[in-house]
Amino acid sequence: MSTRSAIAIVLAAAGCGSVTTYQSADVLPRGTWSVALAASAGGFTDTEQETKIPTGAFELAGRVGVGGDTDVGLKLYTAGIEASVRHQIADGRWAWALLGSLGGVVTDEDSPVGAAGLTQLRLGAVATKHRSTTWGWNMGPIATFSLLRPAGGGTAGGALIGGFVGFDWRFADVWHLTPELSLHVTAAGEVPVAGSVGMLGVAISREL
Repeated sequence: MSTRSAIAIVLAAAGCGSVTTYQSADVLPRGTWSVALAASAGGFTDTEQETKIPTGAFELAGRVGVGGDTDVGLKLYTAGIEASVRHQIADGRWAWALLGSLGGVVTDEDSPVGAAGLTQLRLGAVATKHRSTTWGWNMGPIATFSLLRPAGGGTAGGALIGGFVGFDWRFADVWHLTPELSLHVTAAGEVPVAGSVGMLGVAISREL
């Protein structure tokens, strides 16, 4: 395993690489806010080194509807930050939305891995099949593109492809419980890992 790959895995295992979504295709109305807390656990598997590294993450997120079937969000996750956008393209018993996000983390010399920066761009979609007015299934594909920049120079990158499945349960009118399972495999490169990533988590959110 290269030094850059080792640094990237440690960053990711510390919760610095976000692969969770916790979103349905139901966009917030203009001016409506949502705040959420989430926790997840999983692991990174390096197939070349036959190494498995457990990971976990906590998230604090906020979203707001901006109109035009679009909402935007910002989340903090363990040691990183991510901005995102969601745009609905179809509504009904089956609803569809496009997803995009940009985030990452910067560590300093005092961190366990030294000074480095990890940036991630994620593109995907979510389909929600409404089973009733209070719950529905969420599923969709996600592609994650990562760029690692050690302070010592050079860069390393990678791309993950995969998807997620879960459901959204609305209760007490303004609360949502959103469990999610996400699985991803490396399509190119070695950042954050040359192998696969799996996460299982749950988010609870409230509309304001």
